[in-house]
Amino acid sequence: MTTAAPVTPYNSNYSGTMPFSNQGVKMTLAASTALSWTVPGAATQQYRATFRCSSTAEVWVRLNGTAALPTSNTATDVVGQEFIPLHEPKYVNGGDVLSFISATTPQVGVALLLVQNNPN
Repeated sequence: MTTAAPVTPYNSNYSGTMPFSNQGVKMTLAASTALSWTVPGAATQQYRATFRCSSTAEVWVRLNGTAALPTSNTATDVVGQEFIPLHEPKYVNGGDVLSFISATTPQVGVALLLVQNNPN
């Protein structure tokens, strides 16, 4: 059985603040090489994922697949891949795999805040 930090309740007196993450990862990407990371915990645990990297870094992230760089002058349909959403948290579940790729070597951080833990 996986033990995780308790769900963090939100109260309106926090006035736009968020607590420190329950889980997270930091990495430096190798140029043009996908790097995958598995979200810790059980599939019943849902996290708010916040991504951080330099505002000038072009980093792609893909959910449950391998991230790939776009090909020049080609439009390719891709499900679940987008530029790292710096100001838009995403929800992920324990066991999901996040794959990252960049043409350069940026440092990337992901902070997870447990928002739901369904033991069933």
